[in-house]
Amino acid sequence: MNCSYCYVPHRRDGFIMSPTTLEASIKKVLHSPLTHPDVQFIWHAGEPLTAGVEHFEEAMRLISLHNIRNLNVERSVQTNGTLIDERWCDLFTKYDMTIGISVDGPQFLHDANRVNWSGKGSHRAVMRGYRKLKERDIRPGALCVLTRTSLQHPDEIFDFFIDNGFQSVGFNVEEIENSNTVSSLSGEKSEIDRIAAEYRAFAARIFDRWREDPAAIEIREIADFLAVIKSKIADPDYQRIPYETQPLAIITIQKNGDISTSSPELAGGKSEEFNDFVIANINSPGSLDSLLSGPALDRISEEISHGVVACAEKCTYFDICGGSYTSNKFFENGSLRSTETTSCRLHRQILGDVIISKLKGSAGA
Repeated sequence: MNCSYCYVPHRRDGFIMSPTTLEASIKKVLHSPLTHPDVQFIWHAGEPLTAGVEHFEEAMRLISLHNIRNLNVERSVQTNGTLIDERWCDLFTKYDMTIGISVDGPQFLHDANRVNWSGKGSHRAVMRGYRKLKERDIRPGALCVLTRTSLQHPDEIFDFFIDNGFQSVGFNVEEIENSNTVSSLSGEKSEIDRIAAEYRAFAARIFDRWREDPAAIEIREIADFLAVIKSKIADPDYQRIPYETQPLAIITIQKNGDISTSSPELAGGKSEEFNDFVIANINSPGSLDSLLSGPALDRISEEISHGVVACAEKCTYFDICGGSYTSNKFFENGSLRSTETTSCRLHRQILGDVIISKLKGSAGA
């Protein structure tokens, strides 16, 4: 796939993680005392299913073999769905995997950006794979990228996910990130103001449609924000602490074994200051703990921490955000110490205003 807004570099190199790197990754993560008792292995970025069923079968075998601490392991994959067939469904069912399908709503929106290397839209192939999952009683969630065009079609997008029986959907805004250097949701100040108004109208309509029957579908951003509000009501001192701002809460292992932390989107990014965000290689001698300790991690963590402090000092939305969107800070603003980004402005500030306004309106009715 050659999606117009894809942030993943080197998508056509065809390289697959070697068996040695695969085992080192799984073994060292599962053996490490740093690893939380509830750990999630996520195959994401690019198209994971191109690695093949046999590669995943081996990964599942290695997880069982090396889970000596009896951790609760969740196995997840985010896929464009075009390669899904009966063999993949067998694997997903056998290992109770959590599946996410990348689909941008109706065909006219999806095919505008999610195209193959020949420039042909992928919607039919994606939905064919999705129907295979449904036939096997596998209920994936959806991941939908919002472009400026998408903002004009909230009802069509909402109806698509309801009509096709998706149990959940998460909305990512089109971001300037890594290999994706432009976004239809960015621009000069006057244009940003217009985009903000369009997003506000979109979010308000989506919230209204969802509130008509909240059990019909979970919308990640709404569920997340309502959980934050609940926590804030229970504890007025509550502040969100995003995983990506915490050292090693997330680690990303690339195909060659290079390890990054914080936002997965930093992996493969170019930065002389931060050694291209590589803090170690999983194939190097030593435990995961020893590999991850050192000046490379300390330097990145320090800069991220400065960025969080700057957000706390400048932004009235900090408690509900926590200084999120680390990779966006770097790729949009050129610094991990920076503050506002497109995602933060839309998904935190404006969405927060919309939901709070809607809830206050209901309370006063």
